[in-house]
Amino acid sequence: MSTMKAIVLEDLNQFSLKEVPIPRPKQGEVLIRMEAAPINPSDIVSLKGQYGIKKQLPFIPGLEGSGTVVESGGGLLGWSLVGKRVACYCDKGNGTWAEYVVASAKNCVKLTAEISTEQGACFFANPITAICFMDIIKEQRHQAVIQTAAASAIGKMLLRYCMHENIPIVNIVRRQEQVEMLREIGAPYILNSSDENFQQELRKLSVNLNATVAFDCVAGEMTGTLINAMCENSVVYVYGSLSRQNIGGIDPSALIFSNKRVEGLWLQRIMKEKGSISKWNIANRVLNLLPQVLKTDISKEFELGSLNDALEFYKKNMSSGKVLLKPKLIPSNNHVEGEGGILRLQIK
Repeated sequence: MSTMKAIVLEDLNQFSLKEVPIPRPKQGEVLIRMEAAPINPSDIVSLKGQYGIKKQLPFIPGLEGSGTVVESGGGLLGWSLVGKRVACYCDKGNGTWAEYVVASAKNCVKLTAEISTEQGACFFANPITAICFMDIIKEQRHQAVIQTAAASAIGKMLLRYCMHENIPIVNIVRRQEQVEMLREIGAPYILNSSDENFQQELRKLSVNLNATVAFDCVAGEMTGTLINAMCENSVVYVYGSLSRQNIGGIDPSALIFSNKRVEGLWLQRIMKEKGSISKWNIANRVLNLLPQVLKTDISKEFELGSLNDALEFYKKNMSSGKVLLKPKLIPSNNHVEGEGGILRLQIK
């Protein structure tokens, strides 16, 4: 039986590099030879069994990645992708931390020549999240924005996007080197949450800029700090929990008398509610903005067999950029043969 190397999560936080059968695509699916896959925060919580989508163990982790389609299970869309470089998204079944992955053809986007394999690997999670954030900002007519963890991959992406759209954004970080990092990008409003006067400065900027929306991936006491500092009729969207603490510190009067609110935001739920045309439009917006505005900083690359080192590096250097897993390709004596219009991967 034809096999490949893949990271297999056999129990929570227990994974290993194993030799497993190469999957076969069904109707509407394609087989992709993976070239790069990022480590996202959602992947890390998935390893712990804490992500919103629960998969049956054992499974191959990895939410997204990029590679070349080498086989179609059938269907016009799948056939049109064979031989093409694509970004892929795997929210069901096995994921992208493998040499090959099967994905729905609808969850693949053909990459343009301007988009590198590395940028394509990070096509979905952060860029589409930034697109959704911008849609919220514009649809709800917010004049200014606040974000926490602004030195993160999505933080820098949203910063560039807001600058591109001429929307003021207050960027909250927790270390001085992160302040310098955002200054290099051109951020005009940066607050260090470790400073003694942080809350006073946050309140001042919120009022001066009329910032009525915040995107918070820290949670804990930070959510309360945001709500208490912001103007009337403000909303804080919580989309992560880097603090690993329950939300706290909210003044009830802010909710009762100032019409402020806290809402959870999960990209999976948002995209599930969108139709095919909306998803197609979002993908095209990412394609247009990805080379510059929605680009991802890449800090380091690791082979699949070095996942422990990759995870350790990522946890210690999350502000430096994304960590990519680069699957080691199966030896070159493999070839692809056509069969009745459906390509079959033949492993000798």
